[in-house]
Amino acid sequence: MINTKVIRKLVYFTSLAGIVLFLNSCATGYVATEPSYIEYSRPQRPSERHIWVNDDWAYNRQTHVYVQRNGYWASPNQGRVYVTGQWQTTPRGKYWSKGRWQKEGRKGKRHNRY
Repeated sequence: MINTKVIRKLVYFTSLAGIVLFLNSCATGYVATEPSYIEYSRPQRPSERHIWVNDDWAYNRQTHVYVQRNGYWASPNQGRVYVTGQWQTTPRGKYWSKGRWQKEGRKGKRHNRY
């Protein structure tokens, strides 16, 4: 007969370990200095409706550096604006705050309206 108390503890600790691993993978990477920006040519605009979404940075957990992701043309949904990403500075170092789409009219800066 299997002891249910032991099984509950096993399930609890396994779940806890899974949550910790998940949250650790979502954690922000900190660096001492911002990486160098690489210039590239912007592709032609597909239509007048499209707006340019600026380059973004992704943190590589294996190498502990940020990797530049190229910008792109996007066709926004009605009533949405793009808030561009930016570098944030904290006592732990610098990190990239990703750009995002949000409803028009919400408080915020750095809007790229269409």
